[in-house]
Amino acid sequence: MAKIKNPILFSEYFGSTQAEISKAGLIDPFLNVDTQLFIDPILLEQSSNQIISKDALASFRKRFEDFVRLLAISETEDDAAWKAAWRLLDLSEPPENGLGFGGSGRSGNSRPHSVREAIMRTARQIILLGAKDPEMISLMGFFEENVGPDMISDMTTRAIQNELAAITEQFCRTQKIPVESDPRFSGIDLPKFVDRSGQSKTIILVPIDIVRDLPVATDWSSIHDAVMANAEIRDRVNRYLASIIRPTVVQQKEALREAALGSSVSFEYFLAAVKEHTKCYDPNTDALGYYKLKKILAEKSKEFRFEQKYELSNGPDELMKFVLDTVDAFKRHVEKGNLWEELWIEGKPKKERAAQLIYYAMADCFCEANDIDISPEANMGGGPVDFKFSKGYRSRVVVEMKRSSGTVLHGYKKQLEIYKDASQTNYGIFVVIDFGDLGEKLTAINEIRNDRLRIGESASEIVVMDATKKMSASKRH
Repeated sequence: MAKIKNPILFSEYFGSTQAEISKAGLIDPFLNVDTQLFIDPILLEQSSNQIISKDALASFRKRFEDFVRLLAISETEDDAAWKAAWRLLDLSEPPENGLGFGGSGRSGNSRPHSVREAIMRTARQIILLGAKDPEMISLMGFFEENVGPDMISDMTTRAIQNELAAITEQFCRTQKIPVESDPRFSGIDLPKFVDRSGQSKTIILVPIDIVRDLPVATDWSSIHDAVMANAEIRDRVNRYLASIIRPTVVQQKEALREAALGSSVSFEYFLAAVKEHTKCYDPNTDALGYYKLKKILAEKSKEFRFEQKYELSNGPDELMKFVLDTVDAFKRHVEKGNLWEELWIEGKPKKERAAQLIYYAMADCFCEANDIDISPEANMGGGPVDFKFSKGYRSRVVVEMKRSSGTVLHGYKKQLEIYKDASQTNYGIFVVIDFGDLGEKLTAINEIRNDRLRIGESASEIVVMDATKKMSASKRH
């Protein structure tokens, strides 16, 4: 989860409404933190926005047709054609769209040259098979271990940034949102966000129907059955993995690479299967809880507030009481209200991130009223903990949240303790979201807690919330 701190929505800052942004088919982004949705180039052609499906698609194809053409005529990795192709492959992160894995501030990043070289070598291997489709670039996440969803998204954004800017300007002028010129976008005026430090940042809006929570080109499971229906690819994959009892993701990716790049026919089939099974992020199912997060933050809902005041000057014990109350409020809305519905998708539990985002939105309401700092996924040297609450320098409480199917035992016994040490606190809360498959894990972590207390050690609190499916509140007695 990106590091969200005092998040500001586009709609809130510019005085628009989420309804108007949604009607325009756009994402209402956070202005000061990245949203973990990613542009998938496979979705450009399917977009209902004609600027995307025609102009942006043409720009994307032109950029990577030139890239493919240059690689096709390159004879060595240091000749003029190779260097020209290198310049076309821009892997830097564009901060304007607010998508990806970045932390607070939305600052762009660059990637190591070795990743760009790996992509170019794989692309040339595909070209030597006889394939020339520029959308081959969208598949690099399948074949290269260090090519993630954010990189594919950023490559695409760089190729279509003028079209995204035009869509943004069009929306802002319709909504009478102030815009101004930016030298990077000739002839297009865009909205500017001035952050708390006084820095002015250009904002670009993105259509919702070209983003996914995880682009298909990095997710083996989403097209596995479709790809393996091809006998040639299936046989190649099976032969590669035949001697491996439990293949790792890296080994599966290598097997898929060998199979898909076995011939031009195999590659074309593979690309067609990916295109057929790629769908955009669905706001209705909201797999990440992103829309629920925005709704709670935008409305600052009274149902997620309490007026109780805390004597936080008394030290960490009072802060611990406050944080336990936020967890208890979340638990109550999940177990006694209908919030459990936001934690399921198509009959299956959503990812941990959905619960984390919804809890964050609720806790943020509490924190604002009590002037308490909450830092989601704060990295304190021991790795990222889900949440760190703090008041002043000395009062800190860390919260770790796990699904019942996850590494509950390790999370409580080791992980949370490392986070507590890193943040120099003895106060921790371990939240288990039980989807009905907790089994004996609760007994195990309770035994660890009791053993620690028995020998005089500090032991983190354990909170279990029942997130199993329930009948609607109207049908309960």
